[in-house]
Amino acid sequence: MDCYFFGTFNPVHLGHIEIARRVKELAGFDRVIFVPSFMPPHKIEGLISYQKRLEMVKLAVGEDCTSDIEHKLQVPSYTYRTIQKLYEEKKERINFIIGYDQFFKLESWREPEILKELINFIVIPRKFRNGQVIGKGVFEYFKKKGYHFEVLDIDFLDISSSMIRKLLENNQDITGLTTTEVKNYIEKHRLYKGLAKEKSFF
Repeated sequence: MDCYFFGTFNPVHLGHIEIARRVKELAGFDRVIFVPSFMPPHKIEGLISYQKRLEMVKLAVGEDCTSDIEHKLQVPSYTYRTIQKLYEEKKERINFIIGYDQFFKLESWREPEILKELINFIVIPRKFRNGQVIGKGVFEYFKKKGYHFEVLDIDFLDISSSMIRKLLENNQDITGLTTTEVKNYIEKHRLYKGLAKEKSFF
C-alpha cells in the first residue's frame, strides 16, 4: 500500500525524507510517493520551476517514489483534484501525509468534503517540550466530523526549505540539509541565487 506526500519541495530536504522514512516504518506502507505541486493556488515567493523541483525530488527519493500527476491536471493545483484522480486509479482511500498545522486548517481548503470522503490522513503532530501533543481537542473535533486519520509519533528534523533558500541566497553551505545529489543539482543550476528565481512553472 502506498502513501502520498504532497508539497512544493522547494527544495526537497532531509526533513522531508526523514518524515517519509518514519511514516513508512511506523504505518507499514510499501512506498511513500512524493507529489510536487505543479501550480499552487497561492503565490509562493521564490518558487522555482516545477521541472527543477520534480528533478530534485527524483534525485532525492528515486523515480519510483516520485509522481508528476499534478503536471497533467487542471490548474491551479488544488489538492482535491489530484486526490480525485488518484482515487479513480486506486479505487481506495488515499493515504496522505499532512502536518498538524495544515490538518487543523482542512475546512478552509477547497472542497473539504471531497477530501474527507477520499483521504486517510497521516498526521504528523507538533509536541510541547514535555512531549504532549498539541491540539488534542482539535483531533477530537475532526474525528466527530467523520475525517479518517491516524496520528503518528514522529519528531521533526529542524530543517525547512526556507532555511535552505536563505542560506543559498547568502552563498552559504547547505551540506547536511539535503542529499548530496540535490545539493549538486542546486549548485550546477545556480538555484535560489536571486537571478535564478524563475517565473515559469513549466
